Amino acid sequence: MAADVALTGLVSLGAVLFFGLAPETYAALKVFIVFMMISVSIQTIERAANFYSARLYWLPEEEHLVVLSRFQPRDFPLRELKEASVWSSPDLLRLHPLFTFMSSHQDYTRSFGQVLKLSFPGETIYLSPDHAVHWHRLLAPFASASDGTGGKEKKVLPLWHPAVLKRLFWKGYYASTVKGVSAYTGLLAILLWLKAPAWAVGLFVLLWWVLNFYVSDRVLIAATDAEPITEGEIFERAQTIFRKAGIPHTRLFSVDSPDYNGFATGMNIGRGAIMLTTATLQLPSPSVEAILAHEAAHIRKRDVLTNQLARFLFIGLLAGMAYLFFDQLKWLAENFKIAMFLLIYVFMLVFPMYLSFIAQWTEVRADFTGATWLSGGTMQMAQGLTDLAAAQDRDLEKSMAHRMTDGRSSKSRASSASSLERDSWLWRFLEFQFMAHPPLYWRIGSLARNGNWREARKRWLKDRFKESLPG
Repeated sequence: MAADVALTGLVSLGAVLFFGLAPETYAALKVFIVFMMISVSIQTIERAANFYSARLYWLPEEEHLVVLSRFQPRDFPLRELKEASVWSSPDLLRLHPLFTFMSSHQDYTRSFGQVLKLSFPGETIYLSPDHAVHWHRLLAPFASASDGTGGKEKKVLPLWHPAVLKRLFWKGYYASTVKGVSAYTGLLAILLWLKAPAWAVGLFVLLWWVLNFYVSDRVLIAATDAEPITEGEIFERAQTIFRKAGIPHTRLFSVDSPDYNGFATGMNIGRGAIMLTTATLQLPSPSVEAILAHEAAHIRKRDVLTNQLARFLFIGLLAGMAYLFFDQLKWLAENFKIAMFLLIYVFMLVFPMYLSFIAQWTEVRADFTGATWLSGGTMQMAQGLTDLAAAQDRDLEKSMAHRMTDGRSSKSRASSASSLERDSWLWRFLEFQFMAHPPLYWRIGSLARNGNWREARKRWLKDRFKESLPG
């Protein structure tokens, strides 16, 4: 627990320093830091509750595994166990929520002893019971797949090992720049302490942003603990798509995760990489091929760079407005604090809507661009998204059933509709206006029309407004 808190403090140090050292002229950024620290505190409280309250029970006659804890109790039918393995100790850099990406798991570990890793649909749990090897012998026969270790313990290196320290550097960089603002606020705090001129502050922030461009692929690969894929059927299919897309040097990685997801990274074509989760790799090969083509389109069109430039443009405009209207904003903050808070809140609302617009534009384009590199065209892309959505819904239903309410396992599925169906207008509004992807039902329906990107673009611009209305 002390190690977890220390890692949280390390990542948050820059934000805390800025909050204490920065003058009141940075009130807007301080408000943002408060919201961020609330989120981090909630995660820490939940982890502490699991640490002190988690208890493991096996019900052999019912063939269920029950984990009781204050906030995250679970009831797992062992017939749904996918994989079981034993680790020599907890891998803190894989388990800590600030250091992870593209993975859903629950950390119930309570010591640096052996860890039992159990994978279920939609979720992986980590426990540190006494006699973990004994528990593994009991539960492994229920697993539907082998963990590839032959029952041997997986060795986890200690924190002070050079290889782990290297991981800590890159994962810490990811946590402080992507999951938080500690890196930027820490830099600002140092520059303010040194009484650097405004131009120097702006220059350092710009240079840091450029550095993030350059190392973004390494940061995200480290954050996911991704493993390279260099052979096999999926590798060969990927190489065919990459050649068609004109990105032959793109690297392919696998991420150990029960989530169905894929991700493209790299600010330019030469440093591009595609990561697919192990769950996604279990889908039918034509569907995996479709997902690969979609991600390859992101790299070919430099969508990662586009989204980052859009983000930088918005933040730059805000900074410019704050500089031009500094006296007016200062007067507003001193005399009408509620109005200033509402103004900040409006910008915090507009920012994700703006990013959603840019991101959804690139997502629809990637669907139709990627489809041109598939033998099955838009129908294969539509089927790939359908298989992906069906697998996500199936695992979500099972994952929700594992959650316990009032001491019982929840037997009913989530109240929300399937992602393949048109949901309520409020949910459609949230998806179209705030999410990075348009709703899957819309994407699949648009692809099924056998149109092209130009037609789909017009349809999306219209439906983004139309589908957000009641009815």
